[in-house]
Amino acid sequence: MDLDKIEKLNELKEKGLISDEEYAEAKAKALGSNSAAKSDPVGDMDNRTYSMLLHFSQLCGFVVPICGWIAPLILWIIKREDPYIDQQGKVVFNWIISSFIYFVVCVILMMIVVGVFLMVALGVVSIIFIIIGAIRAKDGVIQNYPMSISFFRVEPSSVEKIEP
Repeated sequence: MDLDKIEKLNELKEKGLISDEEYAEAKAKALGSNSAAKSDPVGDMDNRTYSMLLHFSQLCGFVVPICGWIAPLILWIIKREDPYIDQQGKVVFNWIISSFIYFVVCVILMMIVVGVFLMVALGVVSIIFIIIGAIRAKDGVIQNYPMSISFFRVEPSSVEKIEP
């Protein structure tokens, strides 16, 4: 650990000669590789990437049905204090609850055969909406899925669009 380098970095940062990202990177190098190994991968992950994973985690439900609810819930709870991720979590759970309601209606309509076709359509639009939602989250946009019922209030105007 080289304290002289860190002091020089602090001076450069205070003078505005280096950005916060450059400061953090140079400080990590000055402290050695041990600090990089101890870093938290979730804390270091970009919010847009994390939100994209939050949306894609719903696809776990196609492999193990209950995981489509649990995985997004865990991801949302881990970083819920961030306003952008909180809003994206609300978007995801508005769709999860809405699609469950649509699923129940499809099961009831299976008695008259129409439910089978609606169930297939629900599966297809779910995959499409999840992919579109993940892409929009990666772009920094907060937008409800089409056909989603608003159980949680999503306020896109309260969170600024995150630029790359």
